Amino acid sequence: MAGALILMQRMNSICREERRYDLPAGSASLIGAVIGGLSGLGVAILFIYYYFFAPQAKGWIEWVGRSSYLLILAASASHLLTLVHGWIRIAAEQRDLRESGPRRLTLLVRRRSALEEIQNQALSYTDMKTRDDEIVEDLLSVFGDRLLVGQRALSRVPFYGYLGTVCGILLMTQELARLDEATESFKVLRDMSTGLILAFKTTLIALLAYLPLRKAYDILLTRMSAIERAWLALRDQPGGAN
Repeated sequence: MAGALILMQRMNSICREERRYDLPAGSASLIGAVIGGLSGLGVAILFIYYYFFAPQAKGWIEWVGRSSYLLILAASASHLLTLVHGWIRIAAEQRDLRESGPRRLTLLVRRRSALEEIQNQALSYTDMKTRDDEIVEDLLSVFGDRLLVGQRALSRVPFYGYLGTVCGILLMTQELARLDEATESFKVLRDMSTGLILAFKTTLIALLAYLPLRKAYDILLTRMSAIERAWLALRDQPGGAN
């Protein structure tokens, strides 16, 4: 419930920004509730597993390493929310560009309206082009800025995995320091596996979370570029604002 409420509030904040451009909220709150609920469930499962079922942690270093799973999960849920919402918005814009039926509540409606107004008021093509470029840049920033910020912030996810890697290596070095007697060597080597598993597993999970999210960001930004080209082409088409 806490996860659902947090991401629902985030979606409400995003929708408030988009409402200035007459974009409907649609199912944004439901998307936030589903993704937030699933991420909250994941946090609960991790807590229950490590508190009741996993071997007892060997000090605070291992707990810090285990916390990297929570950081990866929370960050991935936030990025997934941004991607799903952006995907829905961009898909609506692309449908409006392809179809000639009734206009939906999309940025294309505002873009065509602004283009028509500029064409009627501009003193020259250069003046019209300059003003139109500003309109297109402002409208694209509604989705584009959020995607660019998310893409840059996504680079933190692998570092959350590296946190677990560093903690796992520290655990291994602690066990190596116990190799004082030959009779204890096998026990120590066995205990070293805990740190080794933590080191590799956190890095693997971080990369598995990062790579699909990064690919999704790249796809959406490519689609945004295609929308920008289509919008710019409207001003050179006869009746492009209609």
